[in-house]
Amino acid sequence: MKTMTSRGYTAEIIYSDKDECFVGHVVDPGDDIIGFHGDTDAELRDAFEGVVDLHIKVKEQPENPPQKHFAWRFLARLRQAFHL
Repeated sequence: MKTMTSRGYTAEIIYSDKDECFVGHVVDPGDDIIGFHGDTDAELRDAFEGVVDLHIKVKEQPENPPQKHFAWRFLARLRQAFHL
């Protein structure tokens, strides 16, 4: 397994026989899943740096706070006519 680093992020790279290209996944980006792919080392490096830059840009925007986990509850308000 090959690794790459960029701007403090590390990615693990494997070759996918199914996809017939190199596939990478960023290691430990928090709750996010970040993947990329490329046919050559140059394409792979460009794709990795691009997704890292995009990830950092999105995280810095105040209107995109980290998502909260689902609480598994459903709240509904019924009209007065439905109360017995």
